[in-house]
Amino acid sequence: MNIWFFVILLIACAMVIGPISMLRPSPAQKRKEQLRLHAGKSGLRFSMRQLPKLKTDIDRAPPMPVYFIAPKDKSRAIPEWILARTSYEHEGNFYREWHWQTDVRPEAEVCELLKYYLPQLPSSVAAITQSGLGTCVFWSEREGVETLDLLIKIVTEIDQASSYLD
Repeated sequence: MNIWFFVILLIACAMVIGPISMLRPSPAQKRKEQLRLHAGKSGLRFSMRQLPKLKTDIDRAPPMPVYFIAPKDKSRAIPEWILARTSYEHEGNFYREWHWQTDVRPEAEVCELLKYYLPQLPSSVAAITQSGLGTCVFWSEREGVETLDLLIKIVTEIDQASSYLD
């Protein structure tokens, strides 16, 4: 047999196997998929959304992962409040580097929950919001399931406190 036959056969196999192996998810993609499945089993939904723009931002941030509970009563108008992490602490902030981005504030019970949980959040949590889209946490998914379980607890408790006060 000719050596060129084996070379062509090797190239043909590489052209078939190469693209197939590129379709497999990376370990990071598998980890994120597991986080999102875990959130789904716990009642949270996932989407990619634009992070609310801070007053000090020049450009809009790229979309980031958001874990949220959709509102139970979609006909009810929910005033939007946004609590975002800034890069600085200031006496005007709600808590350390956490600053309100809207004029609307949640009920006192929700504020107490936030003050309790904010010190426990990693720096990868960029914002917590509540609006007609639901109670949301903007999280870059750098940590694992333990952090996700904490976020599930926070979002659930804020949502229940808000529903209870209506």
